[in-house]
Amino acid sequence: MRIVESLESMNESRRVSPVYGSKEGTKRDVKKSFKGKVRNYSSIRAALSDGKYGDIFTTRAAGRLYVISKGKWGAKSGRGKIAKGFTPGSATPSAKWDSVKKHAVRTKLRYGDASDKLAEKYGSRSIKKERGLKYK
Repeated sequence: MRIVESLESMNESRRVSPVYGSKEGTKRDVKKSFKGKVRNYSSIRAALSDGKYGDIFTTRAAGRLYVISKGKWGAKSGRGKIAKGFTPGSATPSAKWDSVKKHAVRTKLRYGDASDKLAEKYGSRSIKKERGLKYK
């Protein structure tokens, strides 16, 4: 191997990985174990247009989960649907499956079409009271 060839191979190994926000980054397949439990969309915009409040989803290039929620204040979120992200390794909010699922159910109870069974298990006192369920 010549010195020139070895230098070229060193330069190739130092190249930066593709950016997630670019088109090339979205084409790349990222496999995560938790992503098999939820619906996978091509973009956040597509998920917000197709999904309902409380739905959990991810995108092809994302390494995190999202829950569709309702924007309640601010010019950025407006009054429509927003995507709340849960990043693994982050403390607030926790990205563990139980935490994401609980947040999704609470969102569904507040804005969506959740059943009384879910309200009994995950609902707050006020939600249980609204639905006429017994609360402790």
